[in-house]
Amino acid sequence: MAANQPIFVGANSIARIGNRFFLIVEVEAKVPGVEIDPVFAVRITREQARRLLNAGVMRTIIQNTRPQSRPGFDVEFKGVLFANGRFFSVFDVENSTDISVLVRINREKAQRLIRNGARRIKVVRRPF
Repeated sequence: MAANQPIFVGANSIARIGNRFFLIVEVEAKVPGVEIDPVFAVRITREQARRLLNAGVMRTIIQNTRPQSRPGFDVEFKGVLFANGRFFSVFDVENSTDISVLVRINREKAQRLIRNGARRIKVVRRPF
C-alpha cells in the first residue's frame, strides 16, 4: 500500500476473551485537517483466530493496569469495550509497533467512563 493512502488499518490483533475470539482493529483516516481512527471488535471463530495468529497477526495485550506514555511510546485511550460479559478500557499503543491494549475494568468503571463521554467500542457480534 502506498504511504499516502488516506485510509488504512492501524492497530490490529486477536483477543481471546473467555472462550470467544475477537479481531480488534483500528481504522485510520488521515488527510490534512482530518484524523479519524476508531477501533472496532469483530467476533471471529476459534479456527479464524488460529489461522490469523499463524499468519502473523499479534495477540492483543490484556492487562490490569493502564499503559503509561513515555518517550517513543504513545498511549491513546480509545473507549470502552463490552465483550463476552467482560469490560475493558481500550488503548492504542504506538512505539515500533501499533497494538491495542485492553485493560480489565469493572462494570461501574465502564459505565462511569461512558457517562463522562468515552466512546463505546462497537462489536460485530456474529462471526463472519
